[in-house]
Amino acid sequence: MLAGTLLAMVSSKAGARLAVTPRALGGLIGVMTGPFVHANWAHFSANLPPFLVLGWLVLRGDEAAFPEIALAIAGAQGALLWVCGRRAAHLGMSGVIFGFFGWLLAVAWFTRATPDLLIAAGVLIFYGGMLAGVAPARDGTSWEGHLFGLVAGGAVAWYYLGS
Repeated sequence: MLAGTLLAMVSSKAGARLAVTPRALGGLIGVMTGPFVHANWAHFSANLPPFLVLGWLVLRGDEAAFPEIALAIAGAQGALLWVCGRRAAHLGMSGVIFGFFGWLLAVAWFTRATPDLLIAAGVLIFYGGMLAGVAPARDGTSWEGHLFGLVAGGAVAWYYLGS
């Protein structure tokens, strides 16, 4: 995340080339690189704490499967964004963060285990305000990335646990 952010800060063209650009062949690279590129330090700083907290909560559930889960969420979110997003350069880890959020809620739904339900309740209490980020915004925020991340997290959980 740090290297991609530094690259984008040094060269906005390089950052844009690594972002998801919907329906543009060159924008496909961003499906996997976009989460690691941030527009500036404020963007990076806003994404880092929830990425670490929610990522750790996903990791504690199944350490061995974490890389596969995280890549599946990132890939599904990026693919949905590439197919359905508005024409813009979408970058940053927030889609994956929303994916972790969706994963944790879906895991609680599918397992109905007390620890998972408690974690989901805590996530809703501390991070529930994030859900406002799936509403269309005019400030340049990729609300589509947030929405598709949330959907991807739930879908990946369904694939792993519910199907």
